[in-house]
Amino acid sequence: MRVLVTGSAGFIGSHVADALREHGHEPVGYDVREDPGADVRDPVAVARALDGVDAVCHQAAMVGLGDGFADAAEYVSRNDLGTAVLLAAAAGAGVRRLVLAGSMVVYGEGRY
Repeated sequence: MRVLVTGSAGFIGSHVADALREHGHEPVGYDVREDPGADVRDPVAVARALDGVDAVCHQAAMVGLGDGFADAAEYVSRNDLGTAVLLAAAAGAGVRRLVLAGSMVVYGEGRY
């Protein structure tokens, strides 16, 4: 299976790509750290990346807690808009398999 792995240069994404490869799949890396044009907010670039892909494993995200509300617009742009662009493009390309990662930012910090 050919799998687009967004955030493939990150900690989790790189391990996902390795595991896919070890199990006989073909990971297709997509990460702005490796290619500045690989931005999940760019519908044209995302559509190109999805060409011939059977599944998507979406790990791309702006991570960390940031500096509070000063970073809110950038987080929303990269994480929310980027995910929406990716999902729309995947649906348009007929990709029917998706693994979507989440984090503590979605769920909030638990009690320790």
